[in-house]
Amino acid sequence: MLRRGAGRKISTVLKNKRLTDKRLTAGERKRLTVKKSESGKIKLLVLFGGQSTEHEISCLSAYSVLNNVDRRVFEVRVCGVTKNGDWQPVTGIPLEEIKDGRWTSRVTEGSGMAPALESVAWCDAVFPVMHGIMAEDGTIQGFFALNRKPCAGPGVLASAVCMDKAYTKIVLEHAGIPQAKAVIVTRGEIENGFDSVAAEVAEKLGYPCFVKPSNSGSSVGAFKVGAPSELEKCLRAAAEFDRKVLVEEYIDAQEVECAVLGNEDPVASTPGEIVSESEFYDYDDKYINGTSSTRIPAAIPEEDRETIRKLAVKAFKALDCAGMARVDFFRERKTGRILLNEVNTIPGFTDISMYGKMLAYDGIPFKELITRLVKLAIEDFEHNKRHLSR
Repeated sequence: MLRRGAGRKISTVLKNKRLTDKRLTAGERKRLTVKKSESGKIKLLVLFGGQSTEHEISCLSAYSVLNNVDRRVFEVRVCGVTKNGDWQPVTGIPLEEIKDGRWTSRVTEGSGMAPALESVAWCDAVFPVMHGIMAEDGTIQGFFALNRKPCAGPGVLASAVCMDKAYTKIVLEHAGIPQAKAVIVTRGEIENGFDSVAAEVAEKLGYPCFVKPSNSGSSVGAFKVGAPSELEKCLRAAAEFDRKVLVEEYIDAQEVECAVLGNEDPVASTPGEIVSESEFYDYDDKYINGTSSTRIPAAIPEEDRETIRKLAVKAFKALDCAGMARVDFFRERKTGRILLNEVNTIPGFTDISMYGKMLAYDGIPFKELITRLVKLAIEDFEHNKRHLSR
């Protein structure tokens, strides 16, 4: 990776029986014990929506989670966050209102977080079904850390680093994980030094190449640049979503994904493959057109699947992730080389999302997956407790 101007042994990836083993040791049961409600259930707050460009995807994910959460284990409350940042408890409303966005009609505009604070205090743990900035980037994780509430998924540091693709590349480069070549530029450099940016891209990456915001998700603001004449327009469009923009080499590749589940001893799923009808797997192809398809397992040699599993776990540990992540790879068609593309710390949970599908293929149904993720959050919270005063 090129900047403008500038051990632990990985365990062998566990077999499916490790992924599907439901037995807990006495120590694990103790770690996963929380003070339950009078009903004997864990009090779970499901948070969805948010201020990012992925707000609508979060609503779809929340719909799926709420349809599958095990209500024998959890007492559930639900809270939505509008695009303006207002928090609104919506427990008990028809789930279709969450799915199609009608729940926002119940919000008092400008109310901020106040309506939800009682639910935050009430809960034992939080499942943030939120994607993108102001959600998946460490901000929500920091809020619940301040309130001493276990929160499903990676913590503040890992969430922030994984959301920022430029810093993800820095960490993974240090860990020795292969990635696509890239040039990082800022909004100011685009405005005031475009000629030098264009020269560097031509010299180090060539065309075609890809442009995308450093902090964004679901391929929002991502563009394939076919010729030098298209570069400035695409850079400016991507810079509307973030002050830093990543320009990456074009790789003619299969897009392969792998689900990782766990804390200090994570396991990787059978990799799956995205077969996109578009030039690349963009937002419309993911969520609107419905033209892409998936294959589980990915149509690649078994040794490549094993390499991807090992790299996924290695990246998960290098980035200090916990609970869950979906790790995305390229497998170059011509050479077969495998390159890590990005790490998603709160992957989609819609009915077509790959994270749940890959783990279901390995024998973990969606309902059980939600339960495991909450229990992993509680375990990680207890493990990371610190004395805050003498």
